[in-house]
Amino acid sequence: MSYAVVRMEKMKSHDLKGMQFHNQRERESKTNPDIDKERSHLNYDLVNAEKIDYNKRVKEIIDSQKTGTRKTRKDAVLVNELLITSDRAFFDQLDPVDEKRFFEESYKLFSERYGEQNIAYATVHMDEKTPHMHLGVVPMKDGKLQGKNVFNRMELQWIQDEFPKYMQKQGFDLQRGEKGSDREHLTTQEFKAKTLKEKVEGLEYALHEKQAAKQAIEISIKEIEHRLSDLGKSLDHVKKMDKIEVKSEKKMGLFASDRVILERKDFKGMKTLAKASEVLRIENKHLKTENQKLHREKDKLVMEYDSVRNENNELKKENKQLKKENDFLKRTLERVKELYKEKLPELANMIGYLKASILDKAKEKVLKRYFTDDAEIKGAQKFALDKQEQEKQIQPRKQKSRDHGMER
Repeated sequence: MSYAVVRMEKMKSHDLKGMQFHNQRERESKTNPDIDKERSHLNYDLVNAEKIDYNKRVKEIIDSQKTGTRKTRKDAVLVNELLITSDRAFFDQLDPVDEKRFFEESYKLFSERYGEQNIAYATVHMDEKTPHMHLGVVPMKDGKLQGKNVFNRMELQWIQDEFPKYMQKQGFDLQRGEKGSDREHLTTQEFKAKTLKEKVEGLEYALHEKQAAKQAIEISIKEIEHRLSDLGKSLDHVKKMDKIEVKSEKKMGLFASDRVILERKDFKGMKTLAKASEVLRIENKHLKTENQKLHREKDKLVMEYDSVRNENNELKKENKQLKKENDFLKRTLERVKELYKEKLPELANMIGYLKASILDKAKEKVLKRYFTDDAEIKGAQKFALDKQEQEKQIQPRKQKSRDHGMER
């Protein structure tokens, strides 16, 4: 039984244009050798009758539902694209009607799940080795763009569990992928690398079978040649023994005669073996040509696999670097938060002090009326104490000044 395959990839603004070119075949792909241009006219979109501008269409979907006035972040995930497919064997057993129904039922399930108004495109590619559908979901929820909330871990788990069940109910012979398997979490590059690896392994198996068949044919040819040689020797021996003049004509490289030198069944056997030998030689030549073709195809796939693997390794390195930078930013943010918490009481204290200095006379009622934060009240009380202390210091000086005046 084949596996149901649904992979999700996040698309930001700068990703959409490239995906538009790929899905709608607007430019010739230099990285995807699987595209057969002669079959591109068989591709179709279950949502859009004509080609669309992906960024424009996504913006229309967001603006039509957006409730706030805040602008969409430049780095926001605008589309969660689902790639829906199975293996080649699954599609080979479907007729064209059921093949289209497979994608229509898939679209029905996910459009009901995420809202038909949020599906930007549903492009089916029939011009690659395995038919598949690119389903673009704009993650709008409650008037907001919420990719993290719409496609969280639980939702991805739901897709992996429920999609195969739903398709089975529709009459398709599919099963869920293994739980915990990396099949559910492969990136596009990893998926391509894995697929190419499987192709190479398949070609190696096919080559092994062809080589085994070729060796069997070569052995059969040698056996036939050996038997022909023995029969030819027998013919020469009989001619010499009987010293019979033989009227003959050359047929198939052998001598046949109306006069009985060999038994007729032996002669017919020789003719049959000669014909079989020729057929086997032709088939052997064909197998050699096919074998060479398979070798060339294998070499090409190995090069593609190495290319994708190298690209994947580069992406892993870049991802690792981004994780390091992200960890550093997280640590910095936590430190800023700690400093803010540490300095907040001190800042509130200063604010309270300033407020009290403006009001000048801070009594208990005034404190309760104008100051609600404990730190501000402490600051105000400190100001009051400082004020009282200043008055105490000023009072003796005033008294001394009065006494000095009276003396004069």
